[in-house]
Amino acid sequence: MKKFKLTLGLLVIIFVALVIYQNRAYFFAKQALSLVLVPEKFQWTAPAIENVAYLGGCLIIGVLIAGYVGLVSKFRSMKNIKQLNKTILSQTDTIESLKAELETFKQNNSIEGSAINNDSLLPERESTLVENQDTNYNQEEVQQSVNLNKA
Repeated sequence: MKKFKLTLGLLVIIFVALVIYQNRAYFFAKQALSLVLVPEKFQWTAPAIENVAYLGGCLIIGVLIAGYVGLVSKFRSMKNIKQLNKTILSQTDTIESLKAELETFKQNNSIEGSAINNDSLLPERESTLVENQDTNYNQEEVQQSVNLNKA
């Protein structure tokens, strides 16, 4: 792949050199650029230089602008990467602390070992509403739906 890129680059340089050589009358002709602001009041004329110098100057200015834009985007992406890495670290710490907390709950057998009283999970207000309704629902079905809504 490196040889291919090198060969392609050399072909492009040879092609550009050939175009310049075949059109050397145009590229090496001297021209002066003039700038006119507010007609007839301010006029500035640059010294006469070859057209190839103008084209080379435009090429250099374009490369500098593209390089600046590339550097700015690289620094922005590096800043975003640092911020995202900090977020990853903080979330990893949170996950580890939650895992440790879960392990303490498992060791105390507060979740798995003891029986959970379903009446204590249902708030008193909702249990009285269920008792006062005249429906065909079992108390267990209502408590399960309430427990699912809380999760």
